[in-house]
Amino acid sequence: MAESSKLKTLVITETSGKARALKKFLGSAYKVISTDGFLKDMPKTKIGMDENFEPNYITVRGKGPILQELKRESFNARKVYFATNLDGEGEFLAKQCCELFGVNVKSRCRLTISEMTKSAVKKSFDNARTIDLNLVDSFQARQIIDKYISYKIGEYLNCAVYRGVKVGRFRALLLKLIAQIKNSHLQGDFEIAEKFTIATLQSAALINLNFSTIKTRLIAETLFEGVSFEKSDFAGLITFPRGEEIKITTENRTPESVKDFLINNQFSLYELIYKKITGAPIETKFVLGENITEQTIIARLENLKIDWANVYSAGLSSLIRRRYVELFESSYKITDLGNQVLNALGSYFDEVFSVESYNNLNAQFKNIALGKADKTTVIKNYLAEFDKKFAVAWKSLGENPQPKDEPAIESDEVCEVCGRKMLIRRGRYGQFLSCSGYPDCKNARPLLNYVEQKCPKCGGRLTKRNFKGGKILYRCENYKTCDFNSWDEPQEKNCTSCGSTMFLHRFKDRAAMLYCGNEHCETRTNHPINKILQESQKRYAARRAKKSK
Repeated sequence: MAESSKLKTLVITETSGKARALKKFLGSAYKVISTDGFLKDMPKTKIGMDENFEPNYITVRGKGPILQELKRESFNARKVYFATNLDGEGEFLAKQCCELFGVNVKSRCRLTISEMTKSAVKKSFDNARTIDLNLVDSFQARQIIDKYISYKIGEYLNCAVYRGVKVGRFRALLLKLIAQIKNSHLQGDFEIAEKFTIATLQSAALINLNFSTIKTRLIAETLFEGVSFEKSDFAGLITFPRGEEIKITTENRTPESVKDFLINNQFSLYELIYKKITGAPIETKFVLGENITEQTIIARLENLKIDWANVYSAGLSSLIRRRYVELFESSYKITDLGNQVLNALGSYFDEVFSVESYNNLNAQFKNIALGKADKTTVIKNYLAEFDKKFAVAWKSLGENPQPKDEPAIESDEVCEVCGRKMLIRRGRYGQFLSCSGYPDCKNARPLLNYVEQKCPKCGGRLTKRNFKGGKILYRCENYKTCDFNSWDEPQEKNCTSCGSTMFLHRFKDRAAMLYCGNEHCETRTNHPINKILQESQKRYAARRAKKSK
């Protein structure tokens, strides 16, 4: 791929991991940039579409600088290609970039890279194709319907339960299924399908390695994006994990031959994939009992032929984060709030959140992708039926229903200002304590949830505080005198050098990093986490300074 002019060829992808991998295969005539996800998306706090269900896309918060950089680079590029994922989401992002950067969707700008190997990447340029508009329409139909239903159901639940309660199409179905599993005491064996898809992989990894579904997906992405071997050799070990079928890029790279270049979790998953694809026997059965474990839930989804593999992890995480479901000793349980949501949905939305409805709509999305169904027709027909059911549910709330406030919970703590009981309330940044004497007494303070690990600075107990978006801040209970805080998760084991609590820093696109929380520990000398934490503190300080203005 020799450089034919001074102008470079620009390749745009959606993750920094893929961008790093592609740079290893392409020469100096190419520039590879990651968008780090969508550049524009539907707004989170509004319905984000007009009366004809046409979406209103806005720039994703924080993406202004990368958007300007990509516009500048694409304007100066000899040619622009898009190497986004080979699914509806990736196709949609490629089309979005075409519109943003003035690239003709009918030009051969789309690279279909199913595996990260030198030959496959070269072949993708030779076989570059146009944007698949049917696949884009399929993704948009799903996005619009899911957003509309989530928004409208949120409006209803805000009045039927209280503010902030919402649930989407798959999450509502999943919540119902977990409740039904509890009542049915599902037992017996379940055989995993033989075709090796991302669903099969997640199921097999859960059985054999005790890997959660999200853990399996993240590790599989790293195996796809590539591994560095000796003598500057670099290649992906598996094909695109969200394709129709997962394959290994070559049988010559046995698990033992690449073991030294993989971390333990990568090796375990690759060994499982290699054995499955090369025909070695592995366990493929769920053994189900009365407890509602992840195996039980996935077995039920498989038995009902629900396409769960790409939505399950995020869906279950959302149910837990929103406190509809809780996990205790590897068993899932519907909470009181989860039961309130189910009761509020009641018979009004049984058909909307049924297995049959979910599978039928997914089948229509697939037909749109194949050019056998019209996007607008599918959207309007489905949402017209939904609106009828929503109108009945809304009417049941009475005249002019208004959103309810979340009930406060009385705590055991006493207000240090007036002596009255403190109440546990929930704000935009999570739970906090406020005086029951409000508005006469306006005393309020954070609600401290303690964890077992110790502060590496002063030895006090660490507390955790949940923030909007699922982020958790860990800080010392002596926060008035000790300034230790961390977004990273404290671990049960302590540093072998100084005895301080160890922390785990997670990345979006590579393996997590374990480090000692004591910044003066000898293990932290020249440790890469030092620079990462310094940059994080700078960003935090900048945000605080901006808010104070």
